Amino acid sequence: MPNAGVLVTLRASLLVLVLALIAGCAQTPAAGTAGVQRMYVFDCGEAHIPDISPWSPGVNVGKPAVFSDNCYLIVHGNDLMLWDSGYPDLIAALPGGMVGPRSTAIVKKTLAAQMAELGIKPEQVTRIAFSHTHMDHVGNANMFASATLYIQQAEYDAAFGTEAAKFGFVATNYDKLRANPTVKLNGDYDVFGDKSVLILSTPGHTPGHQSLLVRLPKTGVVVLSGDAAHFQENFDNRRVPAFNFNKEQTMQSMDKLARVVAVEHAQLWINHDRAQSAGIPHSPQFVD
Repeated sequence: MPNAGVLVTLRASLLVLVLALIAGCAQTPAAGTAGVQRMYVFDCGEAHIPDISPWSPGVNVGKPAVFSDNCYLIVHGNDLMLWDSGYPDLIAALPGGMVGPRSTAIVKKTLAAQMAELGIKPEQVTRIAFSHTHMDHVGNANMFASATLYIQQAEYDAAFGTEAAKFGFVATNYDKLRANPTVKLNGDYDVFGDKSVLILSTPGHTPGHQSLLVRLPKTGVVVLSGDAAHFQENFDNRRVPAFNFNKEQTMQSMDKLARVVAVEHAQLWINHDRAQSAGIPHSPQFVD
């Protein structure tokens, strides 16, 4: 039988071991915790529009506007999920931006640079999804050619089919994603299986447009609407841009989002609503 001195030494050693384990657990990052830990919001460009009436037919004729364009990086355990990738980073090098038929795209700081500030490389992103396949949402998609892609079947067929241009898609913005691991969806989808990140099918703006519900530990539920509506006034009045793929589907999708927001007591974040975007913390700050 051990003597008293040996027992004291054993107890002391055991106490040190227990304290070390507790300390180690306390310092372990939240990566092992269930659910979403935080979300970073990146400024992924803006659109300067001389006349926003095409977005709200019959209203705001001749009225100029500036649309925000955000990307979102969701931290879920050891996974990093990117929602939308904004305008192409290459626009940042163009004096005066990129002039399009209805707007001028401006990129003040690249998505790559904003991620680098956080010490994150594109290849560390494990999952990607886009609200839809227009250039201002998939402009940097090819940076994430190793991530698992979540996309509605209808959007996949339109984007990777032979008539992508008919839907306003520019395939060179996302063509590398053809080889990505891909989960093709036909409706809503629980990304991590714990209801913390839900893809919501909201077609209308494009054939397979989708929105995203994110459950944050402190902020609560946030719904990222994509382009189901472009600004709050359009959402409130159920106005549909003249160039949308399907007007009736768009209105049904806005109704769906309104129901989700009500049931979940959620915040609705409208991607292109610049006034709302200005009140959201942007990276390197985060929302938790």
